[in-house]
Amino acid sequence: LMFLILTGNNMKVFNNKDGFIFLEILIASALIGIVFITLLGLGFSTLQISISIQKTAQADALAREELEALRSFRDATTWQSNGLGIVATGSANPYHLFFSSNQWTIVSGTNSVGIFSRKIIIDRVSRDPATQNIESTYNSANDDPDTRKVTTSISWENKTNEFVTYLTNWQK
Repeated sequence: LMFLILTGNNMKVFNNKDGFIFLEILIASALIGIVFITLLGLGFSTLQISISIQKTAQADALAREELEALRSFRDATTWQSNGLGIVATGSANPYHLFFSSNQWTIVSGTNSVGIFSRKIIIDRVSRDPATQNIESTYNSANDDPDTRKVTTSISWENKTNEFVTYLTNWQK
């Protein structure tokens, strides 16, 4: 449809398409804005996930470092005189390792590294007499004096990663 408007000596023609073009531009701008906001939100989420993955990788590295230090401590000591065989066990006795004078030393308490807190819990182990498999619940009647369950715990920002391994008196 076209409209003809006469005003004095001027004649102007209006087309219905003029209104639709404005509406199309408005809709296109709204869609571009929605897509931009969505992409911005996606980018923010990706950044948050990336930071979380980085912190988890750092926690894993700290746990591995602590376990390797504990293995080094075990290898440089005598199990029953100054090694893992004589340390207090259970969750009430957390430990961490400290490097001094070219050797690892086991120390009571937790250790802070940046935003991370790490500790080692050492537990006694019992074995089934028939199968020699480690029992899921400790039984003092079947105590294995030459094996310890080691749980390394890394905590940060209300998150905790735990790693469990068993160490034996390999020098026996």
